[in-house]
Amino acid sequence: MDDSELKKARFYALKSTDLKPRSIEELREKLNKKGFPDAVITEVLAEFTKKGLLDDSKFSRLWVENRMYSNPKGEPVLRRELKAKGVEEQVIDKAIQAIKKSYNEYDTVKNLADARMASLKGLDKTTARRRLFGYLKRRGFGFETIMKVVNEI
Repeated sequence: MDDSELKKARFYALKSTDLKPRSIEELREKLNKKGFPDAVITEVLAEFTKKGLLDDSKFSRLWVENRMYSNPKGEPVLRRELKAKGVEEQVIDKAIQAIKKSYNEYDTVKNLADARMASLKGLDKTTARRRLFGYLKRRGFGFETIMKVVNEI
């Protein structure tokens, strides 16, 4: 294994993880696209994981928390996003279970619906309900919660 390649890969990986948290698989893909050999990629990922710079559990918790408070999404969407980032199912489960203790889906859906209603003013009631329902459903929230909020509004 070429020492200069390893240094370049470490530098690139460090720069990539400094910009934003990444899953192990995301970083593997970035290094692979940059053309680093598999042996170098494996070495860098092992080193970063051992040092705590890469941790899918921590990454998943941060991802879910960020989504819940800055760009709320329902559980199915969160699962799909994390799965696309290469995070294992049991790690995803733990991250979602951890946030459920401090997160109220109804309140989140209600706040989103209230904000969305401003853009639906002027539409007839049926169209506004349909669009609001679709908006909330695409964000991955549960049917019962959406219906409860839509019926209240």
